[in-house]
Amino acid sequence: MAKISVIMRSSYMQLPEFTLPDPLSFPQAPELSWRDDGQPVSVEFDDPYFSVENGLEESRYVFLQHNGLPERWADWQGSFCITETGFGTGLNFLMTWQSWRQHQNHKDEHRWLHFTSIEKFPMTREQLQQALALWPELQELSSKLAEQYPLPVAGFHVLQWPEERISLTLIFDDVKSALAQLTGPVHAWYLDGFAPSKNPTMWNEELFAGMRRLSLLTSPAAHRHDPLTLTSVATFTAAGLVRRGLLGAGFGVKRVKGYGRKREMVCGYYNRRNGPEQPAEAVIRPWQLAPAIQRGHRIAVIGAGLAGATTARALADRGFEVTVFDQRGIAQAASGNPQGGLYVKLAANDQAIHTDFYLQAFQLAVNTMSRILGRGDSNNPYWQQCGVLQLAYDDKEQQRQQKFSTARAMPQELVYALDQQQASKLAGSEQKRGGLFFPQAGWVSPADLCQTLLQHSGIRFVQGQVSGLKKAEHGWQFAAAAEASDDRTVTERSQQWTFDQLVICTAADAQSLLPDAYLPVKTIRGQLSYLRPELTPALNTVLCGRSYMAPAQNGRLVLGATYNLRDDENSLRDTDHQTNLNHLSDFGPQWQQLADNSRLDAVQGGRVGFRCTTPDYLPMTGPVPDTRAFIRTYSPMVQNAKRIPAKPVPNLNGLWLNIGHGSRGLASGPLCAALLAAQISGDSLPVSAGVAEALWPGRFLLRDMVRRKLPPQLTE
Repeated sequence: MAKISVIMRSSYMQLPEFTLPDPLSFPQAPELSWRDDGQPVSVEFDDPYFSVENGLEESRYVFLQHNGLPERWADWQGSFCITETGFGTGLNFLMTWQSWRQHQNHKDEHRWLHFTSIEKFPMTREQLQQALALWPELQELSSKLAEQYPLPVAGFHVLQWPEERISLTLIFDDVKSALAQLTGPVHAWYLDGFAPSKNPTMWNEELFAGMRRLSLLTSPAAHRHDPLTLTSVATFTAAGLVRRGLLGAGFGVKRVKGYGRKREMVCGYYNRRNGPEQPAEAVIRPWQLAPAIQRGHRIAVIGAGLAGATTARALADRGFEVTVFDQRGIAQAASGNPQGGLYVKLAANDQAIHTDFYLQAFQLAVNTMSRILGRGDSNNPYWQQCGVLQLAYDDKEQQRQQKFSTARAMPQELVYALDQQQASKLAGSEQKRGGLFFPQAGWVSPADLCQTLLQHSGIRFVQGQVSGLKKAEHGWQFAAAAEASDDRTVTERSQQWTFDQLVICTAADAQSLLPDAYLPVKTIRGQLSYLRPELTPALNTVLCGRSYMAPAQNGRLVLGATYNLRDDENSLRDTDHQTNLNHLSDFGPQWQQLADNSRLDAVQGGRVGFRCTTPDYLPMTGPVPDTRAFIRTYSPMVQNAKRIPAKPVPNLNGLWLNIGHGSRGLASGPLCAALLAAQISGDSLPVSAGVAEALWPGRFLLRDMVRRKLPPQLTE
């Protein structure tokens, strides 16, 4: 394991460290041979991907029937989580999806199927489509999978179909590393992959130890004799090493008749047969454990910007009744900008957790924009996939980009380097240098995105100021004054509201709503300048230097934004317009003329917004710790940071946070919302344990407590 601190400045406390696996190389697609009947065979393992007789029927027999599915789904409430080793062609996922669809109880809006699959050698989209063409009855689902199938980037990838109440977390990694980053729960295991005799490196002790850890956290001791509540397992093989491995991991296993010509297979349930276990907090760092689930389906989301809108939609898609509150209206703060760049600035350090998070977040964001706003073509007024060109505008940025290209192997569909001539042709104007081009990126109208996200039957909006937040007997209570504005806005003037759970998405204003929470965030003022396109060169793509600028929309070019620390001025300033104009020099000689001539007459207005950032420039997403109880619980760590008490984190149950997205909310918003929805639902997480920990709202409280840097009033 390579230890990587989430805290990116060397002066920050390094213990306890947040870790990620060693960085992976570019995941390689398998080398395949194709039989006359169209079936794919792995050249490396000399093994077919599915049964010669009938792969689809074998999958149903082995994995559905012997995990007790779909019978277990009949009375299931909440999320049902399946974890698979060996995604292969995706056949097991698709046949499970088909069965879930056929046996879905549409009266239960809170059920959700979360399928997690691990694949070290992911097929290309073309290979996947060719293999799945053998199953015409799965064609519709195969097409849906192909639409969102991720680029070959190592790590976690989230694919979602909310209308079907199903999601897929696809992990491009080896089983050993991937299982170490999973959080559970796991209600059913699909042990697939090539046969143990062909692929012995997968069927090893690390596999069974990982299964034990995740099954231990899933199966409640009080119900260990009820198979419906226990973690089940099924696999096509009956090899002795597999049976022994499962027995040693605590599974009760039995051999049953195999499918077709296969004599036997194995299935069973986790039953803790090996005696007493240590508490989970003694095995795993307590803040990595899932928070206690707060029952109840009425949730308030305070804040109607990008964080609040994506969170509300993710919760409503899972069947929660969501009410969104905002004093100013929908997307009236920083999320109200007319255009924003959907892109990420990836860290040059190949071990930076920022890159792991934003790589996953960006791909989910692109899929989310297409699902919510439609195809990002040139006729779409809400978002356009015109690409983003990050220019190497000075020597320092050029060196950073070169370092990034050397350290990270990325598919060209995600990002590739351009020289000066190529950058000029792509941008539509002469450039001084080359840069990095993100072909799937583009621009989005954040305000329109927020409005569209909140157009859901499970969401209502209240325009009113929230105050007096306090814990109620069953949930959370606060006062809010509401003003009616349309059919989707409630009409009460002022009242007390009570909800089962509460999510704070109010950026830096969260500090005033939660005065006892430790939230070391800061605001950064940003001023946009709107330019008259008839006075500027042509622009074909989003350009990024010290500022960003998107192609003209609604008769204006959006340029910005400034970066003003410790500045709370709301009014537009000519000095900041000039700062934005000065940055035009990054975009080439033709743009520099506007800056040199101080062409303020090219400016036709602008907008001021305030970003909310954290000390490590990652969002704060997850449960809110009870600050004083946390300090009491983990006070031994002040003397020794490695002395972690085996006690659960004292959270404020039912209170959640999603803030600190800075200027990257378009990219980070959907993934943080998916993470939060999973935590609230008791679902397995769609991100690695390392990323979840890096986003955990209590990380700064822990860090500054260990460093003895907390304010005195918190430690008295």
